[in-house]
Amino acid sequence: MRPFAAVPRVVRASLVLVAVAVPALAAAQALPDAKALMDKHNAAIGGHGGLDKYRSVHMTATMNIAAMGMDAQMELFRAKPNKLVQKIIIGPVGEIVTGYDGKVGWSTNPMAGATVMEGDMLKQIQAQADFFSNLQDPAVYSTARTVEIADFEGKKCYKVQVVRDGRDGFEFFSVETGLLAGFTGTQPSQQGPTQMTSVIGEYMDVGGIKFPKRIEQRAGPGSATITFSAIEFDTVDPAVFNLPPAVKALIKP
Repeated sequence: MRPFAAVPRVVRASLVLVAVAVPALAAAQALPDAKALMDKHNAAIGGHGGLDKYRSVHMTATMNIAAMGMDAQMELFRAKPNKLVQKIIIGPVGEIVTGYDGKVGWSTNPMAGATVMEGDMLKQIQAQADFFSNLQDPAVYSTARTVEIADFEGKKCYKVQVVRDGRDGFEFFSVETGLLAGFTGTQPSQQGPTQMTSVIGEYMDVGGIKFPKRIEQRAGPGSATITFSAIEFDTVDPAVFNLPPAVKALIKP
């Protein structure tokens, strides 16, 4: 057998490249594509058919705001096909409300008054208002690509690069369960694009659908942890989604 040292240098270089490339290629081929991961998550939480049984959902939660050292009360109302109201009551501040009635995105709070959303903020609340927004849809992303297996908050996850209007970053899917474990990247806010990390601590089953039970959100030095205490289907009064008078006054005829 010809010793490796006696093999011509060009051939030796090629053999080294092959030796390095083959394991790397095998590892890359072993990664599931982004659509497969999103489909697995959707199936794990109950799928489109599971959610389609219901017309509306009402969620209540406590939000711990670390920077303020206090808790806030939170309610979220969502109805088919794309209506949303979220209320956050912070003791010394008052009630902050955001909503989307199928056409208009808006917010009210004691400090800034009423606002009608435009641009990235409007796109973001439109996406949140979708009744099926807990389901992953690869069609809404201009990029959705599995890049590696990585550690995310102590969990072994598939890391998926995603690009979407107002949302650019990475989603993490648990290797063990297939469920979405969190997101890190840029999100639109009233102060402009903001670097944010969302961590889903655990899921709970309600009516055959899995919902995040605890979500920690970090933006800059601040963080807030949302813990859901109750989730109910088909109890939402449609009047909840009516535009507040202060918002109506801002809309041009």
